[in-house]
Amino acid sequence: MLKLFSYDNMKKEVVINEADVLLIKEFADLWTNERNETKKDPTGKNKTKAFREFTYIYCAIDWSSPYAKYSEQERHEEALRDGGLEQEEFDDEVFRCACRKYKLIQETSKIGKLLQSQKNMVDRMTIYFDNLDFDERDAVTGKPIFRMKDVLDEMSKTGKALENIEILEESYKKEQEKESSLRGGRIGGRFDS
Repeated sequence: MLKLFSYDNMKKEVVINEADVLLIKEFADLWTNERNETKKDPTGKNKTKAFREFTYIYCAIDWSSPYAKYSEQERHEEALRDGGLEQEEFDDEVFRCACRKYKLIQETSKIGKLLQSQKNMVDRMTIYFDNLDFDERDAVTGKPIFRMKDVLDEMSKTGKALENIEILEESYKKEQEKESSLRGGRIGGRFDS
């Protein structure tokens, strides 16, 4: 997988690997001078708009983002804020194509795809637990719909699921590190492990 972004902790900003970005049409489309012309950058050469858009893509979509553990909606809101994007800019079709492309690229990793599916399920489980109402009763029998014992059992299983996600995350990070190290001039072969 291409390594399009890294995060500079010192400067607190996303660093764009321009060489990799320009290989993919949807990202190169964000990088053109014409598209990046703004009041602050009338020539578009500083790529300020592209940097804001790529900041959003990294923060909202990348699985190594500081917001990776947030819900999808929370990631979106934080990424809009960090990228300094307005809703109108988010709705731009060229930008949305780049977002979809980045998501597709990430999903080429089977471990990464499984990890993202599990994280999405945890988000759904959170909503489920948040909406439980122990006062809700069965209309026919009058008995509680949710029993505390059953909910506690479900919660303990959720804890185990979270532990498994952490293990899967470690596998994913190792996979990414391996792919990143192969990019240093070597081509991975059949016997690379």
